[in-house]
Amino acid sequence: MPDGGTKFTDKAAVEAELVAKAIHLAPRLADRARKAELDRRISGKTDSEFRDAGFYRALQPARYGGLELDYGAQTAFSRELGRVCASSGWVAGLLACHGWIGGMFPDEAQGEMWGDDVNAAIATSFLPVAVEIERRAAELTISGRWRFSSGVDHCRWAILLLNLTPEAEDATSDPVFAIVDLTECKIEDAWNSAGLAATGSNDIILDEVDIPPHRIKRIMDMRGGETLRSSANDSYLYRLPLFAVFPFNIIGPSIGAARGALDAVIQDLTNRESVTGADLSQSATAHQRVGRATALLDSAEAVISQLRAEIISKGRAGGQFSMHDRVRYRLNLGHVARTCCDAVDELLPLTGGRGLETSHLMQRAWRDVHAIAQHIGLVWDLQTGLYGNVLLGHGCPDPKL
Repeated sequence: MPDGGTKFTDKAAVEAELVAKAIHLAPRLADRARKAELDRRISGKTDSEFRDAGFYRALQPARYGGLELDYGAQTAFSRELGRVCASSGWVAGLLACHGWIGGMFPDEAQGEMWGDDVNAAIATSFLPVAVEIERRAAELTISGRWRFSSGVDHCRWAILLLNLTPEAEDATSDPVFAIVDLTECKIEDAWNSAGLAATGSNDIILDEVDIPPHRIKRIMDMRGGETLRSSANDSYLYRLPLFAVFPFNIIGPSIGAARGALDAVIQDLTNRESVTGADLSQSATAHQRVGRATALLDSAEAVISQLRAEIISKGRAGGQFSMHDRVRYRLNLGHVARTCCDAVDELLPLTGGRGLETSHLMQRAWRDVHAIAQHIGLVWDLQTGLYGNVLLGHGCPDPKL
């Protein structure tokens, strides 16, 4: 069994290095952002730079060449990438997340994914369509389509969600994750979106692909704690309740895009006059909108920081995450996504007609933050519903939490 991971003793320093690399890459990503949108995916050059930086390995087990950083490191560097290109930040953060999910699988599966290539990237799809499953003892043979797999064109493996039909008539369906070798699959170019346009979130198509039992993991065993076959890696990372904390993987680019929009507006206002020659930086309306957007984003970042510190502390101590904790994380992260939308909505009118041009950073930021807020892990109505159910004593309607 390989042990390709460097033994870092100062995870904070390594995380800071990743953030610094993201800041260093930002000007190049800004130059590529428009073309990436037109191509509907990040470029091979960007993917190569992300690999060299170590972004994809941020949460990957150290035994297999990963950095195994504290949870939320992916949020930090994807935020900086998202300042200039939310799609790039989205792909970097999610592929890092997938290394984290991969670390929850049995060691045999991890060895297959990373044993020969510690830089092998993993895609996911949680949206199966028209799936056929044949059981052969513990093995599955599956066919079907899985939608919205971000960054899949740059990946070697994929983790797909399946809903297994229960063998007992009165039992509920059993959702599982299954690892597939993408060389046995077809990737269909199907991503055309107004927001997050450059994420290359294409479809994965399987035709009678065999899945051995060690590549299958029950989602009910990924809700936190020492669960079936979860002890291959020692870190608390791989015992966190997956779906309760999952939105950390996608919220960074939203905060980054909103911050980037704020920076762009401030720079624009300090160098711009109205058609009548008035100094726009002296406009009371501009002052108020910039102030409100800043306050919104400062509060959003404070929420992220507080939640992250709590999760790391509880995880390291081996503490249990109550159901109230789980739905509160989802509630607050959904609120952060909504807050980012509110901040950009405050700023958009200050750009005038230019802010409606598809090549304008503000226009892209506006589309991207609203697209991110549409993810099922962040949709505000869903998160408030989950929290309200638990708070008022009716339990959680989502069994995956």
